[in-house]
Amino acid sequence: MDTGKKILIIGLLGIGLLLLYFFSGNGGWQGDGIPPYTIAEGVVRGEVYVDGGHGYTGENPYIQYFKLPSGDIKFARLYVPVWNYKSGNSIRVTVNGNNLAVKQEPDYSSAWGVGLYCLQINNSLHDGINEVSISPEIPGGGPYGTTLVAVCENRSLPPVKFWINEGNYALAYTTNKDDVTSTFEGTSPGKNASLYTMIVAGTEGERDELYFDSTNIGSDVGRSAQGKYFDLFSTSVSLKSTESSLRFERGDEGYLHPCVAVLVSESESNDEYLKIHEQKSAESQQVPLPVIIVCLLAFLAIAIRFRKRYVQEE
Repeated sequence: MDTGKKILIIGLLGIGLLLLYFFSGNGGWQGDGIPPYTIAEGVVRGEVYVDGGHGYTGENPYIQYFKLPSGDIKFARLYVPVWNYKSGNSIRVTVNGNNLAVKQEPDYSSAWGVGLYCLQINNSLHDGINEVSISPEIPGGGPYGTTLVAVCENRSLPPVKFWINEGNYALAYTTNKDDVTSTFEGTSPGKNASLYTMIVAGTEGERDELYFDSTNIGSDVGRSAQGKYFDLFSTSVSLKSTESSLRFERGDEGYLHPCVAVLVSESESNDEYLKIHEQKSAESQQVPLPVIIVCLLAFLAIAIRFRKRYVQEE
């Protein structure tokens, strides 16, 4: 066998092994993920703070500042979506100079390495400016951004009812996943409310759609408005029934990951409570057939290209 043919065969074998690695559980396909579901809900006299930023930058550490209102923090959840996560990677989180945690596995992961870390940081925050520093050990990747959701009690304010939904679902053209719905149970018809959503991997100009109780409340929401591939969207909504639904539609987007949805409404009741639900975990999934086909077509195209080059050289 001549040298050229040996190089061709070795190259194709190498590409084949690389595809096998991608299809394995280690750093490969991590499933469709979990649609955002309610992790915490309740009633508080006060307000629910939601803020974040500032898009994918490759910074290490990745630093974000949050200005919290006055009051007692009853519940606080920090969300860190990351890109290019593989098994063995980790993030170190520091809040106001205090090392909070080193986390390896994301709480939710999907697709080819989009992970969402969720950290409870009730006791690490204070009124005013808070500094969050995230040091990722994710070669070639890092945070898309970070979002803080904090339930702040202030006895001088009226009661509000809230729902905090979290997850990580991969809407993608390669898997034909075009939409996903997140629900809020126990809503009060006729009440005014504020809605917040955190989406990652959106691209400006690729039109997606957002619906609340079948009403379109946003187009091209995933447009990197707060920074590269990071969107924290907010709007006012009106509640129509005792269960409200939020539907994300991929539209023209190649990829879109709805991760967080927070609903805050006027409350009919003065009875305060906080209910935290059990965290869900996704079942392991095989690589979807459409993804395998796309990868095999890419493999075939590379093989043909190598073959043509080899023939020309002969």
